[in-house]
Amino acid sequence: MKPAPFQMYRPQSLAEGLSILGDNADDVRVLAGGQSLVPLLNLRLAMPAVIVDLNRVRELAGIRYEGGMLRIGAMTRQQDLLDSPLAVKSAPLLQKAVSYVGHLQTRSRGTVGGSVAHADPSAELPLALTALDATLTIASRRGVREMPVRSFFRHAMVTELKPDEIITDIAVQRAGPSQRSSFREFARRRADFAIVAAAVVFEPDRAGVVLGGIEATPHLCPTLATALHSGSTRPDMIEAAIDADLAEVEPNSDIHASGEFRRHLARILLRDSIDNVIMP
Repeated sequence: MKPAPFQMYRPQSLAEGLSILGDNADDVRVLAGGQSLVPLLNLRLAMPAVIVDLNRVRELAGIRYEGGMLRIGAMTRQQDLLDSPLAVKSAPLLQKAVSYVGHLQTRSRGTVGGSVAHADPSAELPLALTALDATLTIASRRGVREMPVRSFFRHAMVTELKPDEIITDIAVQRAGPSQRSSFREFARRRADFAIVAAAVVFEPDRAGVVLGGIEATPHLCPTLATALHSGSTRPDMIEAAIDADLAEVEPNSDIHASGEFRRHLARILLRDSIDNVIMP
């Protein structure tokens, strides 16, 4: 199939893009990398009247260290994040997560902000950013606001982003020298969508444990995070924490896996991830 007719705008600046969005907020979609939106357009699962292509807005791309935070422009390509020495040093969990995303061709086109805004339950970057407790900067012509990524996802492919808003960058606290992290994923084939994934980050002053693919949004595992942070890492304590966190999960069932199989995979991936961060 081919897309339904639409009007395309290609702004040269963020201000221009926000102005176009504000004028067309009733029926508009933003095109970043296009790896998710273009298939939806071709299948006519999305039929906006207006598309705003951000690929010429250079100010939205780039990776920098600023004020103790790693800041990633929303239009930064996923492959650039994977290849960035600054990102690998400052947020190694992101590099581990991006290595599971698609293939070189899709990573070279797909963007960090586009993945977050699309909010696919199986996507690796939203999961890793949730574990890192990242902060999103969101702009519209009404102003700029910041939002914790943990408050951003409402349901599968549904977020707190309003039609006239754009994610401009993502901020992550810089990893300390003792930070350890792990990202594990089960998929039918390499680069397929994750059936279940687990992200763990741990250092003395913070810990994050999150499951992806198992529910409509990234699922925090607070009992495991508390166990890591408090040093309660004996095998029986970790097993009890896994039991407690999985008791709060309502796993999805679909053509790829039953809910119970997802729960089983989650247990295995959590055990493996926790072992990976606590082993010397």
